[in-house]
Amino acid sequence: MNPQFSQKIQADFDQIAQLQTLRWDHNSHYHPFLLKQLPANCPNVLEVGCGGGEFSRLLAQRAESVTAIDLSPTMIERAKQNSLTYPHLHFQVADILEWEIPDEQFDAIASIATVHHIPLETLLPRLKAALKPGGKLLILDLVENAQLQDFLLDFVAVPLNWILQFWYNRRFRPTPEAIALWREHIRTDEYLTLSQAKQLYSQYLEGAIVRRHLFWRYSMVWQKPS
Repeated sequence: MNPQFSQKIQADFDQIAQLQTLRWDHNSHYHPFLLKQLPANCPNVLEVGCGGGEFSRLLAQRAESVTAIDLSPTMIERAKQNSLTYPHLHFQVADILEWEIPDEQFDAIASIATVHHIPLETLLPRLKAALKPGGKLLILDLVENAQLQDFLLDFVAVPLNWILQFWYNRRFRPTPEAIALWREHIRTDEYLTLSQAKQLYSQYLEGAIVRRHLFWRYSMVWQKPS
């Protein structure tokens, strides 16, 4: 990752970490889906780009040990403060492209809304090597609309988004401060289309299952051969 870009990502999320945690957002909506993809036996799990640790704590309810890393020291501090009752949940400030990962260390690796910041051609071989045989890689990330069916999904996603935002967060839109911070952050974001994602993952992970979801997300699930 370009050092200047990495510094921007860190700075953005140091500020976003100051925002109030919402009960529901486009990522947390898919936490149950991702948890269902975990192997039946997954004692040792890694989360890449853990943010405030919301999904990390769910993983810690399923695993004996969870390591969760993020570029943002402020996010990691927030995650630690909110996870004091999980002694087997370990947070670290780290860049996944520079962090030393032993081969075949983890039974599962998960990442939510993070990999669009990282060159996948560099990241995927590292994650693949870090998985134990039979381990699973779970990725949820943002997707770029490209086909007619993508835009048709918006007719469902937009009103449903308003309904769920109000139901869980008691407001139809984020606060003006949150909108401003996220707009600044996504200014430099680039996302894959679904076809690009399928093509790229298939190059590195034979048998990867890539699916399009509502709320502008795709998932990728891959199990390493035993």
